[in-house]
Amino acid sequence: MSERAARGMMYQELAPGAAGEVKCLVPGIKGWDLLGLPLNCPQATYETVYTLPLLSISMGKGTGVVTSVPSDAPDDYAALRQLQDKPDYAARYGVEPHMVDFAVVPIIEIPGYGSTAAVQVCERLGVRGPNDRDKLAAAKDEVYLKGFTDGVMVVGPYAGTPVKDAKPKIRAEMIAAGTALAYWEPDAKVMSRTGDECIVALTEQWYLSYDDAEWTQQVLSHVQSGGFNGYDDNVQGEFEHRIGWLGEWACSRKFGLGTLLPWDENWVIESLSDSTIYMAYYTVAHLLQGAGNMEGASTGPAGVPPEAFTEAVWDYIFLGGAGSAAPDCDVPADVLADLKGEFEYWYPMNLRVSAKDLIPNHLTMALFNHCEIWKNRPEMWPQGMYANGHILVDAEKMSKSKGNFIMMNEGVADYSADAVRFACADAGDTWEDANFARATANAAILSLTTELDFINETVAAIRGGAPALRNTELPAWTFFDRCFANDMNKCVALCDENCANMKFRDALKAGFFEMQLARDRYRDWASQTGAGMHAGLITRWIEAQVIMLAPFCPHWAEHVWRNVLAKGESVLKASWPAAEPEDALVSQMQAFLADAVKDFRRSTAKKAKGGKKGKGAAPAKKQTAAAVYVANEWLPWKQQVLGWMRAYYADNGDSFPKTFIKELKDYLMDEANGLKAQMKFGMQFGNYIKPIVEQVGPSAMAETMPFDQAELLRQHADYVAKQLELETVRVYGAEDDEAPGDAKKRASAEPGRPQIALL
Repeated sequence: MSERAARGMMYQELAPGAAGEVKCLVPGIKGWDLLGLPLNCPQATYETVYTLPLLSISMGKGTGVVTSVPSDAPDDYAALRQLQDKPDYAARYGVEPHMVDFAVVPIIEIPGYGSTAAVQVCERLGVRGPNDRDKLAAAKDEVYLKGFTDGVMVVGPYAGTPVKDAKPKIRAEMIAAGTALAYWEPDAKVMSRTGDECIVALTEQWYLSYDDAEWTQQVLSHVQSGGFNGYDDNVQGEFEHRIGWLGEWACSRKFGLGTLLPWDENWVIESLSDSTIYMAYYTVAHLLQGAGNMEGASTGPAGVPPEAFTEAVWDYIFLGGAGSAAPDCDVPADVLADLKGEFEYWYPMNLRVSAKDLIPNHLTMALFNHCEIWKNRPEMWPQGMYANGHILVDAEKMSKSKGNFIMMNEGVADYSADAVRFACADAGDTWEDANFARATANAAILSLTTELDFINETVAAIRGGAPALRNTELPAWTFFDRCFANDMNKCVALCDENCANMKFRDALKAGFFEMQLARDRYRDWASQTGAGMHAGLITRWIEAQVIMLAPFCPHWAEHVWRNVLAKGESVLKASWPAAEPEDALVSQMQAFLADAVKDFRRSTAKKAKGGKKGKGAAPAKKQTAAAVYVANEWLPWKQQVLGWMRAYYADNGDSFPKTFIKELKDYLMDEANGLKAQMKFGMQFGNYIKPIVEQVGPSAMAETMPFDQAELLRQHADYVAKQLELETVRVYGAEDDEAPGDAKKRASAEPGRPQIALL
């Protein structure tokens, strides 16, 4: 074995000698000297095997010697095949043909991979030899995972047993028989602050039995219940996995800072095991220590010295529950009542925010310890834990060597506190690494300044009674007023929902960016039509915008709230903006009008580019009028497809399952339905309607539109004309044979998809 492994074994009392003393039994021996050595390998099919070269073995992992399993280890298979296929290569290492004259022995059956998974995957990936490192790494990841999770033994006494069940049993039998021993190493290389590589040593130790079946099930049931929120599917899944993985945990050490182990003060509780319920102390710290007394050097506001807080006192405060009797102690009864009341008011812990690195240990331990300490009071168990990833700067890992390490005070000095917070909110919310973009922080400064100017100007105009703003009594609104109000309702509700779910980038998108777009659309309509914005609505928008931006940019929001809007109290005390439920019909009408204008603009732009070109060609005459054609009903075959879609949608719980495309194809191909001739167009039509249904609901499958398209376009014909830089736009029914313009355009109109022709 390697010198490194020998040292580790001595510290684990697996080899004779004093800890730290490594004795080489055969001085000067090298790996070359072992090649070709005949061996008898436990559990092997062949009685004699030989020591062979494997250049990918790391001397920094394990003993430096491994058992070859070419059936299920891609590296082993590639090395064996090269030694078999290239005698000259084998001869360089002193390997004779009989030393590699072995067939691959099946050990594990893996569904989809057979009984020689390494052979199958190496051939599929085109592995040509041990030097195909990338392909071998991919093969190893694939085979090892599938082998452990899905593999079944095909040899030995455990044939037919899943690998994950057979492995610990075989391990235990080999240790008992003396053909193996348990040797421990860190998962990865660990270096101490002194520059020495760390090893695992056998020491006296206290353990917490997180593998207790009843305890584990108690915690798992809580995490999987509606009483716990992991906020992210990955986080939730990681908690559920780690709860069953934690096992026995060494919870103490003999050096360093920390709390003394209560039952053995020669030990200190190690840092990950400590402080797992210190949130409970938060609830009373302000009374026991008070402000400016972090180290507890003086008596806090409660006026009680630390010595008075016996175990019985803490049990009463934290564990007593309602109606429990106060202990006989030196803490005054009213102080005890206040402390207990504070704890009962603030607990349980609704949310704990930390790093994803701590899910495998500290955070999961906090769940275990809460569930045990408050075993009879499940209502005191943590209700939510949110874990985030690391942070990148401009998509690169933050590092002083790269010069992209941003200290908090530097960020504030460069961009301002609010711009930094804005960029952090926009950086990302999942447990994947968040990306702080300097460009976003810079853009935030400009955006916030621009919005401040707009709000200042608008508030001044409202107070000055500017004629450009309407101030009519509600609800005498125009259609665009209704659209603007509806957009605000959607933004407020979505921002609230995303904040509650810790999705702050999405919250910022709804509460700022989407609000900006809604205001811009409304302002554009007011300018194009000359109607002006409604003073009441734009005031509501300003106040909602400021409140929703307050969690992200509190300084900017506070300035606007107090100094511009002249509100008496802080914006942090303002109620969340009120919002009515979304009016789906208004949303659909708004989308229809916006899409129609977009399609009209594209169509008229193409028409304007047409005509004769080249030298001597007369300039195209600018067309100033257009006809819009509106269809109220779908063609009969499309109505038939819609009827099938409505029934299919209802039969599948008001949703389209993954088999929708296949089922639609089968329906169209069925001779009995008479739609085979429309196969191509029917598939296109179904694919067109499906996402609209998923967005607006089953009304999108109606045979007619839920509103009068023609009337909506007629009411806003002037607005449409200005958007298209035309003088007049007139609306006609698609069935109107007397309508002017392109007959083909008129015939191609469909419900929700009007057509336009320049006149």
